Amino acid sequence: MNRSNIFIPNNVVLEDCEYILSHLDSKRLKNSKILILGANSFIATYLQAVLALLKCKITSISLNKPRGLFKSIQNENKIKFLRMDLTNEKKVKKILKKKFDFIFHCATYGQPKKWEGNEKKTIKLNIDLLKQVLDHSLKYKSRILYLSSAAVYKIQNNNKKIDETSDLGGGKFPGEIIYANSKITGEQLCKIYKEKYKLPIYIARPAHTFGPGQDFKDPRYIPQILRRAMVEKKIYILNKARSIRTWGYIADIIIMLLNIVQYGKSLTYNVSGTDHKSFYEVTKIISKIFNNMPIKIKNKKMSFIDPKTTILKVSSEKYFKEFRKKHKTSFFDGLIKTIIWNQEWQRLN
Repeated sequence: MNRSNIFIPNNVVLEDCEYILSHLDSKRLKNSKILILGANSFIATYLQAVLALLKCKITSISLNKPRGLFKSIQNENKIKFLRMDLTNEKKVKKILKKKFDFIFHCATYGQPKKWEGNEKKTIKLNIDLLKQVLDHSLKYKSRILYLSSAAVYKIQNNNKKIDETSDLGGGKFPGEIIYANSKITGEQLCKIYKEKYKLPIYIARPAHTFGPGQDFKDPRYIPQILRRAMVEKKIYILNKARSIRTWGYIADIIIMLLNIVQYGKSLTYNVSGTDHKSFYEVTKIISKIFNNMPIKIKNKKMSFIDPKTTILKVSSEKYFKEFRKKHKTSFFDGLIKTIIWNQEWQRLN
C-alpha cells in the first residue's frame, strides 16, 4: 500500500485499515470527493482513516470540534473539517451546492444517554438533514449511505434471527422510541427516492459495533467495562445483563459499509458480526482477559435500560451471500485489539 503523505496514528488502526483495504474493491472510491456528516462518530472516524488512504478528497462536518481518534486523523491528513450544527438547514444547503461523489450520513444522537433532551434534533438529523442529502443526490447522482440502526427492529423474546424483512418498531423508552422511529422514517424517505428516481441510495443497519476508537469517555458497554477493568481495577455491572445482542468488530463493519455503498444491489442491509452474546457473556470474556477479575452486580435502575432480558440477534446473511466475502475478526481478537489501542491511547493522552 502506498501511504505517502498519509498518517494513521496507531499501529492497531493502521493494521485494521490494511485489513479493510485487502477485502475491498475500492475502484469507485479512489480519489473521489467525499462528504461525511457526523464526523466525530465512531464509525465515521474509521471510514475517514480508510478513505484518507484511498486519497479521497474528504469534507467532514460535526457539531463538536474533532476529538479522540478522529482528531489525530484529521490533524495529520488533508481532511477539510467544518464545525457546524447540521440541523441548520441554511448552512447545510450552502455545503450541498458542491458536488460530492459519495455522502455518508452518520449524523445522529446514537447513544442512549444522549437521546433524552435531544428529541427534536434527533428528528431533524434523521429526517430533515437526510432529505437535503437525498435532494443533492437527485441533482448530482451522488452515492448515499444512510447509517440507520438495528434499533429499528422490534425487540425479540426468542432466539429467532432478525433479517432485513423482520418487523420494525424498535424502542421501549421515550428517547429510544423517537430515535428508532425517526430512523424508520428516514429509511422510508430513502426508499421513495430510490424507487422513484433510481438513485444509488443505500441503508445500513449496524448492530453493536466495537473496536479501537472507543475510548474510556465513550458511554457504550464495552468501552465502559474496559475502563472499569483497566482504570478502576474492578468490574461491575448494573444488573444481571442477560440480554443478548449481536456484536461486530469495527474493521469488518467498515468493509461491509464500503462494499455496500459502491456495489450494493439492494436498498437495505443489516451490518453486523456473527457473534450473538449476552452483555454478561461479554463481561465474562473481559474478566478472563484480566486474570479472572471478579464481576460485581449492582442492581441500579437506569431510565434507558430495560431490566428484563431482551434478545436482538441480527443476521447479515443477505450481505454475505451477495458479496461472497469472507472477512471476520473473532470477538476475542477484536477485544484484544481494542484493549491494546486503549493502552496506547491512554499512554499518549
